[in-house]
Amino acid sequence: MKLKKRNGVLGPQFSNNNIMPSNIDDRRAEMQRLTKRFDDRLRLSRASEMAMLGRLLEAEAILCPGRHLPMSADELDLLARMYVKQGHYVLARKRWQDAIIIGERRIEFEECIRVLDLWLEHRQQLWIWRIRLCMYLVAILLAFWLLIRLGLFSWFSSHEFSFITTF
Repeated sequence: MKLKKRNGVLGPQFSNNNIMPSNIDDRRAEMQRLTKRFDDRLRLSRASEMAMLGRLLEAEAILCPGRHLPMSADELDLLARMYVKQGHYVLARKRWQDAIIIGERRIEFEECIRVLDLWLEHRQQLWIWRIRLCMYLVAILLAFWLLIRLGLFSWFSSHEFSFITTF
């Protein structure tokens, strides 16, 4: 950018090759585009702040005014992360897929979906192991109680452990 001295002040020289267009209508359109971009970034930062504070419904209201989905990949990503935090995994996957369709940072969003799938699979396996552990524990306790009731463990039939056989 060339700097030119005007009225004793050094400033940018506006021409057709510079940042600002020379036509007033083009300048107005450029300013509106820049203002909208600034508003979008400001809205995203405010929603991020709300999400970090745990105020997820307020953050969602900021991102989706009038229940319309945002069009920015960053906003869709934040919305998906908030859905994961709330436990809405299907909605989170949809928002990341919407962000992939937009085309920005496709690999990152595909990785987010892959990590979500792995985490859900691990979580499901963890519950299966917990249920198996509980079933084995109940079976062992039931067998132990049955052996005591049948009197096969005579050393438990003393007066110290008489509370076990009273059920």
